[in-house]
Amino acid sequence: MMPRRLLVIGLVLAGIELALIAAAPADALRGWLAAAFLWSGVPIGALGFVMMIHVIGGRWGHATLPTLEAAALTLPIAAVALVPVLAGIGVLYPWASVAPQGFKGDWLAPLPFIGRTVLLFAGLGLALWALVRRHGAVVAVSSAGLIFLVTMMSLVLVDWLVSLDPDFHSSGFGLYAMSIQFTVGWMATVWLLLRRQPEQTAALGPLMITLILIWLYLAFTSYFIVWSGDLTDVVGWYKQRGIGGWGIAYALSAVIEAVAFVILLFPRPRNSARWLSGIAVAMIFGKVIEAAWLVLPQGGAARPGPILLYLLAVVALALVFGSAHCLLLETRIAERRPA
Repeated sequence: MMPRRLLVIGLVLAGIELALIAAAPADALRGWLAAAFLWSGVPIGALGFVMMIHVIGGRWGHATLPTLEAAALTLPIAAVALVPVLAGIGVLYPWASVAPQGFKGDWLAPLPFIGRTVLLFAGLGLALWALVRRHGAVVAVSSAGLIFLVTMMSLVLVDWLVSLDPDFHSSGFGLYAMSIQFTVGWMATVWLLLRRQPEQTAALGPLMITLILIWLYLAFTSYFIVWSGDLTDVVGWYKQRGIGGWGIAYALSAVIEAVAFVILLFPRPRNSARWLSGIAVAMIFGKVIEAAWLVLPQGGAARPGPILLYLLAVVALALVFGSAHCLLLETRIAERRPA
């Protein structure tokens, strides 16, 4: 099926999901937030890798750069996908109706919340434009862009996800959530690259291993600090995600990471386009589960309705981002062909 047709289907499904907000506002918006967080990793993670390629250099970036740039160019879609979340602040976030005291109340207010998200996408959009159009020194732009991305994403991801429970706090949560987005961006790039150029397997596997190890370190560190420090005021966040089926879901996502890591230790699958493509799909599936684990338990124990609404949002945005990624890659390749 052509990417344009898939794009239309994705937009229709997204429209259905947004229409269902009228019937189940909290559940539909929560599912949309989880899906938007997940798939915004395609442009945000890809842009991070584009900037790293320009800063670090090396042959590993030559084959992946066009596909990463095409993924990064879906950034406007991610910005639009977050609009329903910004419009539904009053439904999603408890602090919107009962503001916390002190600095937290000033920080968690609708206007600063929206302002930080707008600033994030404006800054990333400016960096993306400069890099794609090759305006200015790409190394300088990439260096400044990486600092901006890590700093702002750490703040904004706490806004989007952590503030669903204003009592929870974790200094490392932003980096942990960012590792999920970078993984999604890289796996989407690997899958599309190997569909077009199955011979381009160099460095893809080792970077997958690196992302798994980073995720493991950040996920475990956050969990270990909370439990070892007996932080009773925030431990409830983890307890809520360990009951009602959510603990099993997270265990499944962790098993996917572990199996992928073990497989990638062997040279043959690490250098096989078929194996790498399969692992990329499996890893994205694991992140679909993990995004649900991060957001949906805030609505209570696992229930079919919210899960189905989340899956609808996931499929809709997957079709939109995936088809746009394919179309933008075709455009980038056509622009580079000699006249």
